[in-house]
Amino acid sequence: MALHNSIQQKQTQTLNISNQIVQSLNILNMGRYELEEAVEAESESNPVLEVEVKDDEINWEEYFKKEKFDYDFDKNEVLYTDSSDYDFENMTSDEDSLYDELHGQIKIMGIDETRMKVCDYLVDSLDEDGYLREKESDIADKLSVSLDLVEECIGLVQTLEPAGICARNLQECIILQLHSDGIYDDVLEDIIVNNINLVANSNTKQLASKYKKKQDEIRDYLELIKSLDPRPAERYFKNAIVYAYPDVVLEEDEMGNLVVRPYNEKRLKLNINSYYRDLYIKTDDPSVKSYIKEKLSSAKKIINDVEERKSTVIAIAEAIVEVQFNYFKYEGQLEPMSQQSIADMVGCHISTVSRGVNDKYILTKKGLFEIRSFFSGSLETDEGSTISISVVKNKLKDIIENENKKKPLSDKKLEDMLRAEGFDIARRTVAKYREEIGYLSSSKRKKI
Repeated sequence: MALHNSIQQKQTQTLNISNQIVQSLNILNMGRYELEEAVEAESESNPVLEVEVKDDEINWEEYFKKEKFDYDFDKNEVLYTDSSDYDFENMTSDEDSLYDELHGQIKIMGIDETRMKVCDYLVDSLDEDGYLREKESDIADKLSVSLDLVEECIGLVQTLEPAGICARNLQECIILQLHSDGIYDDVLEDIIVNNINLVANSNTKQLASKYKKKQDEIRDYLELIKSLDPRPAERYFKNAIVYAYPDVVLEEDEMGNLVVRPYNEKRLKLNINSYYRDLYIKTDDPSVKSYIKEKLSSAKKIINDVEERKSTVIAIAEAIVEVQFNYFKYEGQLEPMSQQSIADMVGCHISTVSRGVNDKYILTKKGLFEIRSFFSGSLETDEGSTISISVVKNKLKDIIENENKKKPLSDKKLEDMLRAEGFDIARRTVAKYREEIGYLSSSKRKKI
């Protein structure tokens, strides 16, 4: 058998997503407290990186000395200044977040490094309901991988717990949960995919006629569908105990302009250790120089990522303040606002906005707010203008709070009252908003 040498062209697929890119995405996604913990942990493994986090602990010796002269203390005379150190540390939880749990499940799946990195990226891209909102093609372009590989990894993440995670729409979320329970029914899945509106309206008659089924069978289908969770990740966020610490502060300058700035910038300081910087210049040992260079690059990268995170959050907050100017300046109502509209204003992808508002807080004269809370859909009024859904929910909450507890208002009556206020709203939408703000149906709100 003769052996021949030849030159051939061969296409191979590689994952062009470095650990540095993953680190940048993770840092942007972190809340303030989580960021501080992460950089402190990094400094423990990287001696070149110096991290100083002000712990806001009380100097009791100074406190007791000062107390002798403060018997006439009046709490109403305390003013907010730049040097005021508010303790925003409420309560912390040792429980893992949903993201931690999902990353942990990925690690034990036995997949190769390429797929593991794509799956980790997908998990970090999930919203608070557990849905994947970023387009598959955008993910493939960003990670420089094939669309087929992205689809494959989406399928892998969808096998994780809780069931329904990483769905791209409501129908897929429900079907994933059915399959997780071992339920495979072509008719049921067709109803979910093609007639979800009839399901929402409990239109058993039309569904029975369309699928040649008895109405009792359709009712069983609907009961099964409505027993599933349309937001599989929501309970993780609702049950989470939040360490609320502001990333940004909204203030007025001398001219009355609204200004967004980082909160207490001196709390977190990152620097390059001067000893290792000087040693890198002076040493002639190649191994020492190589080691320090590697650690310098790593330290510089995390410093840049933290700075980029700060500028991104500031840019997003400034855009939000611009849209909600009347709310912050003149006690006006919140305007309808989507993450996509803010992404367009900032000039970034919607996934950047999603990460940039995740677990981020803004301190205003009205109090401390999660930045994500200012996003809201819109509802049309009778006059043809649009208002924020949060305005409708607040009005609905006021009505229910002031109702006769012995004769609570039905959803139909709530609809009529909201329509009388000029809100063009359907009864099923009233029921949806009522549930979202935490109120039971009228029969369950009744107090004897």
